[in-house]
Amino acid sequence: MVKIFVFTDFHGSQEAFQKSQERIAKEKPDLVLVGGDVTNYDAERAKRLLSELAEGGSPIYFVPGNMDNAELKDWTGTGNVHGLHGRCEYAAGVALIGLGGSPHGVFSTPFELSEHEGAELLEDAMKTYHGGHLILLSHCPPKDTKIDRTSGGEHIGSLSVRRFVERNQPIVVISGHVHEAQGSDRIGSTVVVNTGPAKNGNFVIIDLDKKIAVTFAKL
Repeated sequence: MVKIFVFTDFHGSQEAFQKSQERIAKEKPDLVLVGGDVTNYDAERAKRLLSELAEGGSPIYFVPGNMDNAELKDWTGTGNVHGLHGRCEYAAGVALIGLGGSPHGVFSTPFELSEHEGAELLEDAMKTYHGGHLILLSHCPPKDTKIDRTSGGEHIGSLSVRRFVERNQPIVVISGHVHEAQGSDRIGSTVVVNTGPAKNGNFVIIDLDKKIAVTFAKL
Protein backbone atom coordinates (compact mmCIF):
# COMPACT_ATOMS: atom_id res chain seq x y z
CA MET A 1 0.00 0.00 0.00
CA VAL A 2 1.29 3.44 -0.98
CA LYS A 3 -0.22 6.45 0.78
CA ILE A 4 0.05 9.82 -0.95
CA PHE A 5 -1.00 13.23 0.36
CA VAL A 6 -1.81 15.82 -2.31
CA PHE A 7 -2.08 19.59 -1.86
CA THR A 8 -2.60 22.37 -4.39
CA ASP A 9 -3.21 26.10 -4.30
CA PHE A 10 -1.76 27.17 -0.97
CA HIS A 11 -1.34 30.71 -2.31
CA GLY A 12 1.14 31.39 0.48
CA SER A 13 -1.17 30.56 3.41
CA GLN A 14 1.15 30.10 6.38
CA GLU A 15 -1.66 28.50 8.39
CA ALA A 16 -2.35 25.92 5.68
CA PHE A 17 1.34 25.05 5.39
CA GLN A 18 1.67 24.65 9.16
CA LYS A 19 -1.38 22.38 9.38
CA SER A 20 -0.16 20.37 6.40
CA GLN A 21 3.26 19.86 7.94
CA GLU A 22 1.68 18.70 11.19
CA ARG A 23 -0.59 16.25 9.37
CA ILE A 24 2.33 14.88 7.37
CA ALA A 25 4.45 14.45 10.51
CA LYS A 26 1.59 12.64 12.26
CA GLU A 27 0.50 10.28 9.47
CA LYS A 28 3.79 9.86 7.58
CA PRO A 29 2.58 9.32 4.00
CA ASP A 30 4.97 7.68 1.56
CA LEU A 31 4.80 10.71 -0.76
CA VAL A 32 3.56 14.28 -0.69
CA LEU A 33 2.61 15.97 -3.97
CA VAL A 34 2.16 19.74 -4.26
CA GLY A 35 0.37 20.82 -7.41
CA GLY A 36 1.30 24.47 -7.69
CA ASP A 37 0.34 27.98 -6.63
CA VAL A 38 2.62 27.54 -3.65
CA THR A 39 2.65 31.32 -3.21
CA ASN A 40 1.71 34.31 -5.34
CA TYR A 41 4.78 35.49 -7.30
CA ASP A 42 7.42 34.91 -4.55
CA ALA A 43 9.88 32.18 -5.58
CA GLU A 44 12.14 32.44 -2.53
CA ARG A 45 9.21 32.17 -0.12
CA ALA A 46 7.87 29.21 -2.09
CA LYS A 47 11.21 27.42 -1.77
CA ARG A 48 11.27 28.11 1.96
CA LEU A 49 7.70 26.90 2.51
CA LEU A 50 8.27 23.71 0.53
CA SER A 51 11.44 23.03 2.53
CA GLU A 52 9.52 23.54 5.76
CA LEU A 53 6.82 21.17 4.53
CA ALA A 54 9.50 18.51 4.01
CA GLU A 55 10.34 18.75 7.72
CA GLY A 56 7.26 16.57 8.23
CA GLY A 57 9.50 13.70 7.09
CA SER A 58 7.98 12.65 3.74
CA PRO A 59 9.50 13.36 0.32
CA ILE A 60 7.89 16.34 -1.44
CA TYR A 61 7.39 16.46 -5.21
CA PHE A 62 6.03 19.70 -6.65
CA VAL A 63 5.16 21.63 -9.78
CA PRO A 64 4.72 25.42 -9.89
CA GLY A 65 1.32 26.95 -10.58
CA ASN A 66 0.42 29.81 -12.86
CA MET A 67 0.58 32.22 -9.91
CA ASP A 68 4.06 31.09 -8.91
CA ASN A 69 7.16 32.88 -10.10
CA ALA A 70 8.31 31.14 -13.30
CA GLU A 71 11.74 30.75 -11.66
CA LEU A 72 10.31 27.75 -9.80
CA LYS A 73 10.06 25.72 -13.01
CA ASP A 74 13.86 25.47 -13.14
CA TRP A 75 14.33 24.72 -9.42
CA THR A 76 14.95 20.99 -9.02
CA GLY A 77 14.64 21.24 -5.25
CA THR A 78 16.88 20.62 -2.29
CA GLY A 79 17.09 17.90 0.34
CA ASN A 80 13.74 16.12 0.47
CA VAL A 81 12.06 18.55 -1.98
CA HIS A 82 12.00 17.60 -5.67
CA GLY A 83 10.93 19.71 -8.64
CA LEU A 84 8.83 17.70 -11.09
CA HIS A 85 7.98 20.17 -13.88
CA GLY A 86 8.68 18.54 -17.24
CA ARG A 87 10.28 15.52 -15.60
CA CYS A 88 9.62 11.88 -14.75
CA GLU A 89 10.76 10.61 -11.36
CA TYR A 90 10.29 7.29 -9.57
CA ALA A 91 9.43 7.31 -5.87
CA ALA A 92 7.71 4.84 -3.52
CA GLY A 93 7.30 2.42 -6.42
CA VAL A 94 5.34 4.79 -8.68
CA ALA A 95 6.28 6.95 -11.66
CA LEU A 96 5.55 10.67 -11.35
CA ILE A 97 5.33 13.11 -14.23
CA GLY A 98 4.79 16.82 -13.63
CA LEU A 99 3.56 19.83 -15.57
CA GLY A 100 3.35 23.26 -13.99
CA GLY A 101 1.73 26.53 -15.01
CA SER A 102 -1.41 26.87 -17.10
CA PRO A 103 -2.31 27.66 -20.70
CA HIS A 104 -2.33 31.33 -21.66
CA GLY A 105 -5.35 33.16 -20.29
CA VAL A 106 -6.84 36.64 -20.11
CA PHE A 107 -5.08 37.57 -16.86
CA SER A 108 -1.44 37.12 -17.97
CA THR A 109 -0.39 35.36 -14.77
CA PRO A 110 3.30 34.81 -13.98
CA PHE A 111 3.72 31.28 -15.35
CA GLU A 112 1.77 30.42 -18.48
CA LEU A 113 2.76 28.27 -21.43
CA SER A 114 1.26 27.36 -24.77
CA GLU A 115 -0.48 24.05 -25.36
CA HIS A 116 2.36 23.17 -27.73
CA GLU A 117 4.94 23.80 -25.00
CA GLY A 118 2.93 21.74 -22.55
CA ALA A 119 2.66 18.84 -24.98
CA GLU A 120 6.40 18.91 -25.65
CA LEU A 121 7.25 18.90 -21.95
CA LEU A 122 4.98 15.93 -21.30
CA GLU A 123 6.38 14.06 -24.30
CA ASP A 124 9.95 14.68 -23.18
CA ALA A 125 9.15 13.50 -19.64
CA MET A 126 7.69 10.25 -21.01
CA LYS A 127 11.02 9.42 -22.62
CA THR A 128 12.37 8.40 -19.21
CA TYR A 129 9.24 6.50 -18.17
CA HIS A 130 9.96 2.77 -18.14
CA GLY A 131 6.80 1.20 -16.82
CA GLY A 132 4.85 0.95 -13.60
CA HIS A 133 1.98 2.90 -12.09
CA LEU A 134 2.00 6.37 -13.68
CA ILE A 135 0.72 9.48 -11.89
CA LEU A 136 0.48 12.89 -13.57
CA LEU A 137 0.74 15.96 -11.35
CA SER A 138 -0.52 18.88 -13.42
CA HIS A 139 -1.43 22.25 -11.97
CA CYS A 140 -4.01 22.73 -14.69
CA PRO A 141 -6.64 19.99 -15.07
CA PRO A 142 -7.41 18.29 -18.38
CA LYS A 143 -9.90 20.13 -20.55
CA ASP A 144 -13.62 19.34 -20.73
CA THR A 145 -14.05 17.50 -17.45
CA LYS A 146 -15.98 18.09 -14.25
CA ILE A 147 -12.81 19.43 -12.64
CA ASP A 148 -11.94 22.26 -15.05
CA ARG A 149 -15.29 24.08 -15.09
CA THR A 150 -15.47 27.60 -13.67
CA SER A 151 -18.45 28.90 -11.72
CA GLY A 152 -19.58 30.49 -15.00
CA GLY A 153 -19.60 27.12 -16.72
CA GLU A 154 -16.50 27.62 -18.89
CA HIS A 155 -14.00 24.78 -19.30
CA ILE A 156 -10.52 26.28 -18.82
CA GLY A 157 -8.43 23.12 -18.60
CA SER A 158 -5.49 22.11 -20.75
CA LEU A 159 -6.01 20.38 -24.07
CA SER A 160 -2.42 19.08 -24.09
CA VAL A 161 -2.98 17.47 -20.68
CA ARG A 162 -6.20 15.87 -21.88
CA ARG A 163 -4.52 14.43 -24.97
CA PHE A 164 -1.67 13.10 -22.85
CA VAL A 165 -4.17 11.35 -20.58
CA GLU A 166 -6.13 9.88 -23.48
CA ARG A 167 -2.94 8.54 -25.03
CA ASN A 168 -1.10 7.25 -21.93
CA GLN A 169 -3.89 6.49 -19.41
CA PRO A 170 -2.06 7.22 -16.14
CA ILE A 171 -3.80 5.71 -13.12
CA VAL A 172 -4.55 9.17 -11.73
CA VAL A 173 -4.17 12.83 -12.69
CA ILE A 174 -3.97 15.33 -9.83
CA SER A 175 -4.76 18.98 -10.46
CA GLY A 176 -5.93 22.20 -8.87
CA HIS A 177 -6.08 25.67 -10.44
CA VAL A 178 -9.88 25.87 -10.77
CA HIS A 179 -10.73 26.42 -7.10
CA GLU A 180 -14.47 25.97 -7.47
CA ALA A 181 -14.19 22.66 -9.35
CA GLN A 182 -13.09 20.36 -6.52
CA GLY A 183 -14.05 16.79 -7.30
CA SER A 184 -13.22 13.85 -9.52
CA ASP A 185 -14.00 12.51 -12.97
CA ARG A 186 -12.70 9.90 -15.41
CA ILE A 187 -11.06 9.94 -18.81
CA GLY A 188 -11.12 6.33 -19.95
CA SER A 189 -9.57 4.32 -17.13
CA THR A 190 -7.85 7.37 -15.61
CA VAL A 191 -9.17 8.98 -12.45
CA VAL A 192 -8.81 12.78 -12.62
CA VAL A 193 -8.91 14.75 -9.38
CA ASN A 194 -9.10 18.43 -8.42
CA THR A 195 -8.10 18.61 -4.76
CA GLY A 196 -9.67 22.00 -4.01
CA PRO A 197 -7.47 24.79 -2.61
CA ALA A 198 -5.24 24.01 0.36
CA LYS A 199 -5.59 27.62 1.49
CA ASN A 200 -9.17 26.65 2.41
CA GLY A 201 -8.05 23.51 4.23
CA ASN A 202 -8.55 21.02 1.39
CA PHE A 203 -6.32 18.12 0.43
CA VAL A 204 -6.59 14.61 -0.97
CA ILE A 205 -5.37 11.25 0.31
CA ILE A 206 -4.61 8.61 -2.31
CA ASP A 207 -4.24 4.99 -1.24
CA LEU A 208 -2.74 2.85 -3.95
CA ASP A 209 -2.75 -0.93 -3.75
CA LYS A 210 -4.29 -3.18 -6.38
CA LYS A 211 -6.90 -0.44 -6.77
CA ILE A 212 -6.77 3.30 -6.26
CA ALA A 213 -8.80 4.97 -3.52
CA VAL A 214 -9.20 8.77 -3.43
CA THR A 215 -10.38 10.51 -0.26
CA PHE A 216 -11.15 14.22 -0.04
CA ALA A 217 -9.96 15.44 3.37
CA LYS A 218 -9.70 18.57 5.50
CA LEU A 219 -6.73 19.93 7.41
